[in-house]
Amino acid sequence: MAAASTALRLLFVPHLPTSAAVPVRLRGPPLLLPLRSLSSSLPRSRSRLSPVVFAQSNLFKVVQTAWRIGKDVTEAGANLVPDSIPRPIARIGITTVAVTIALFILKSFVSTVFFVLAMMGLVYFVFVSLNTDELSTRSKITTSNEEETLEEARRIMEKYKELRMHIFQAP
Repeated sequence: MAAASTALRLLFVPHLPTSAAVPVRLRGPPLLLPLRSLSSSLPRSRSRLSPVVFAQSNLFKVVQTAWRIGKDVTEAGANLVPDSIPRPIARIGITTVAVTIALFILKSFVSTVFFVLAMMGLVYFVFVSLNTDELSTRSKITTSNEEETLEEARRIMEKYKELRMHIFQAP
Protein backbone atom coordinates (compact mmCIF):
# COMPACT_ATOMS: atom_id res chain seq x y z
CA MET A 1 0.00 0.00 0.00
CA ALA A 2 2.92 2.34 0.71
CA ALA A 3 4.25 1.78 -2.80
CA ALA A 4 0.85 2.66 -4.25
CA SER A 5 0.67 5.97 -2.37
CA THR A 6 4.04 7.14 -3.72
CA ALA A 7 3.38 5.93 -7.25
CA LEU A 8 2.45 8.30 -10.02
CA ARG A 9 -1.33 8.78 -10.12
CA LEU A 10 -3.58 10.71 -12.41
CA LEU A 11 -5.68 13.40 -10.77
CA PHE A 12 -8.89 14.34 -12.50
CA VAL A 13 -9.74 18.01 -11.90
CA PRO A 14 -13.54 18.64 -11.97
CA HIS A 15 -13.55 21.79 -14.14
CA LEU A 16 -11.22 20.34 -16.79
CA PRO A 17 -12.44 17.91 -19.48
CA THR A 18 -12.26 14.27 -18.47
CA SER A 19 -9.60 13.62 -21.09
CA ALA A 20 -7.29 16.15 -19.39
CA ALA A 21 -5.45 14.70 -16.43
CA VAL A 22 -2.76 16.24 -14.27
CA PRO A 23 -0.03 13.82 -13.14
CA VAL A 24 0.76 14.25 -9.44
CA ARG A 25 3.11 12.31 -7.18
CA LEU A 26 1.32 11.47 -3.98
CA ARG A 27 3.36 10.90 -0.85
CA GLY A 28 0.58 10.92 1.69
CA PRO A 29 -3.02 9.87 1.75
CA PRO A 30 -4.94 10.91 -1.38
CA LEU A 31 -7.17 13.29 0.62
CA LEU A 32 -4.26 15.53 1.58
CA LEU A 33 -3.29 16.87 -1.85
CA PRO A 34 -1.13 19.98 -2.01
CA LEU A 35 -3.77 22.39 -3.32
CA ARG A 36 -1.41 25.37 -3.55
CA SER A 37 0.78 23.67 -6.13
CA LEU A 38 -2.27 22.62 -8.12
CA SER A 39 -3.81 26.10 -8.10
CA SER A 40 -0.69 27.65 -9.60
CA SER A 41 -0.75 25.21 -12.54
CA LEU A 42 -4.48 25.59 -13.25
CA PRO A 43 -5.82 28.42 -15.44
CA ARG A 44 -7.24 31.42 -13.59
CA SER A 45 -11.00 31.72 -13.70
CA ARG A 46 -12.77 34.82 -15.01
CA SER A 47 -14.76 35.20 -11.81
CA ARG A 48 -11.74 36.72 -10.09
CA LEU A 49 -11.79 39.72 -12.41
CA SER A 50 -13.53 42.81 -11.16
CA PRO A 51 -16.82 43.70 -12.92
CA VAL A 52 -15.28 46.83 -14.46
CA VAL A 53 -12.40 44.93 -16.06
CA PHE A 54 -14.78 42.20 -17.18
CA ALA A 55 -17.12 44.74 -18.81
CA GLN A 56 -14.23 46.52 -20.51
CA SER A 57 -12.85 43.29 -21.91
CA ASN A 58 -16.31 42.43 -23.27
CA LEU A 59 -16.61 45.89 -24.82
CA PHE A 60 -13.22 45.43 -26.46
CA LYS A 61 -14.33 42.06 -27.84
CA VAL A 62 -17.53 43.61 -29.20
CA VAL A 63 -15.57 46.37 -30.93
CA GLN A 64 -13.13 43.83 -32.37
CA THR A 65 -15.98 41.66 -33.65
CA ALA A 66 -17.78 44.66 -35.19
CA TRP A 67 -14.54 45.73 -36.91
CA ARG A 68 -14.02 42.21 -38.30
CA ILE A 69 -17.61 42.04 -39.56
CA GLY A 70 -17.24 45.48 -41.14
CA LYS A 71 -14.09 44.40 -42.95
CA ASP A 72 -15.78 41.22 -44.17
CA VAL A 73 -18.83 43.13 -45.42
CA THR A 74 -16.57 45.63 -47.18
CA GLU A 75 -14.67 42.82 -48.88
CA ALA A 76 -17.89 41.07 -49.89
CA GLY A 77 -19.29 44.33 -51.28
CA ALA A 78 -16.04 45.06 -53.12
CA ASN A 79 -16.26 41.62 -54.75
CA LEU A 80 -19.69 42.56 -56.16
CA VAL A 81 -18.22 45.60 -57.92
CA PRO A 82 -17.00 44.94 -61.50
CA ASP A 83 -13.33 44.11 -61.95
CA SER A 84 -12.77 47.23 -64.06
CA ILE A 85 -12.89 49.31 -60.84
CA PRO A 86 -9.72 49.01 -58.72
CA ARG A 87 -10.19 47.17 -55.39
CA PRO A 88 -9.11 50.07 -53.08
CA ILE A 89 -11.59 52.44 -54.75
CA ALA A 90 -14.32 49.78 -54.56
CA ARG A 91 -13.62 49.28 -50.83
CA ILE A 92 -13.77 53.05 -50.21
CA GLY A 93 -17.05 53.31 -52.14
CA ILE A 94 -18.64 50.37 -50.32
CA THR A 95 -17.48 51.77 -46.96
CA THR A 96 -18.95 55.18 -47.82
CA VAL A 97 -22.30 53.64 -48.77
CA ALA A 98 -22.35 51.46 -45.61
CA VAL A 99 -21.50 54.39 -43.32
CA THR A 100 -24.17 56.54 -45.01
CA ILE A 101 -26.81 53.85 -44.49
CA ALA A 102 -25.73 53.28 -40.86
CA LEU A 103 -25.88 57.02 -40.09
CA PHE A 104 -29.32 57.29 -41.71
CA ILE A 105 -30.62 54.43 -39.55
CA LEU A 106 -29.05 55.96 -36.42
CA LYS A 107 -30.54 59.38 -37.23
CA SER A 108 -33.97 57.82 -37.74
CA PHE A 109 -33.75 55.99 -34.43
CA VAL A 110 -32.58 59.05 -32.49
CA SER A 111 -35.21 61.32 -34.05
CA THR A 112 -37.92 58.76 -33.22
CA VAL A 113 -36.77 58.62 -29.60
CA PHE A 114 -36.76 62.42 -29.30
CA PHE A 115 -40.21 62.66 -30.93
CA VAL A 116 -41.65 60.12 -28.48
CA LEU A 117 -40.08 61.96 -25.52
CA ALA A 118 -41.43 65.32 -26.78
CA MET A 119 -44.92 63.86 -27.17
CA MET A 120 -44.79 62.40 -23.67
CA GLY A 121 -43.76 65.81 -22.32
CA LEU A 122 -46.56 67.53 -24.24
CA VAL A 123 -49.16 65.05 -22.99
CA TYR A 124 -47.92 65.50 -19.42
CA PHE A 125 -47.99 69.30 -19.75
CA VAL A 126 -51.57 69.22 -21.11
CA PHE A 127 -52.64 66.81 -18.36
CA VAL A 128 -51.20 69.03 -15.62
CA SER A 129 -52.63 72.22 -17.12
CA LEU A 130 -56.11 70.70 -17.49
CA ASN A 131 -56.14 69.27 -13.94
CA THR A 132 -54.87 72.28 -11.97
CA ASP A 133 -58.23 72.78 -10.21
CA GLU A 134 -58.21 69.16 -8.99
CA LEU A 135 -54.65 69.53 -7.75
CA SER A 136 -55.50 72.70 -5.81
CA THR A 137 -58.52 71.03 -4.12
CA ARG A 138 -56.32 68.07 -3.21
CA SER A 139 -53.83 70.39 -1.53
CA LYS A 140 -56.68 72.03 0.46
CA ILE A 141 -57.93 68.62 1.55
CA THR A 142 -54.42 67.62 2.55
CA THR A 143 -54.00 70.84 4.52
CA SER A 144 -57.23 70.31 6.46
CA ASN A 145 -56.28 66.68 7.14
CA GLU A 146 -52.87 67.80 8.39
CA GLU A 147 -54.47 70.34 10.73
CA GLU A 148 -56.83 67.70 12.13
CA THR A 149 -53.93 65.30 12.63
CA LEU A 150 -51.86 67.93 14.44
CA GLU A 151 -54.79 68.81 16.70
CA GLU A 152 -55.32 65.15 17.58
CA ALA A 153 -51.61 64.78 18.35
CA ARG A 154 -51.77 67.80 20.66
CA ARG A 155 -54.71 66.29 22.55
CA ILE A 156 -52.88 62.98 22.98
CA MET A 157 -49.76 64.77 24.27
CA GLU A 158 -51.82 66.76 26.78
CA LYS A 159 -53.44 63.56 28.07
CA TYR A 160 -49.98 61.99 28.37
CA LYS A 161 -48.66 64.99 30.31
CA GLU A 162 -51.66 64.90 32.69
CA LEU A 163 -51.23 61.16 33.25
CA ARG A 164 -47.49 61.59 33.83
CA MET A 165 -48.02 64.42 36.33
CA HIS A 166 -50.67 62.36 38.12
CA ILE A 167 -48.39 59.29 38.36
CA PHE A 168 -45.33 61.16 39.62
CA GLN A 169 -47.25 63.31 42.15
CA ALA A 170 -49.26 60.42 43.64
CA PRO A 171 -46.74 59.09 46.23
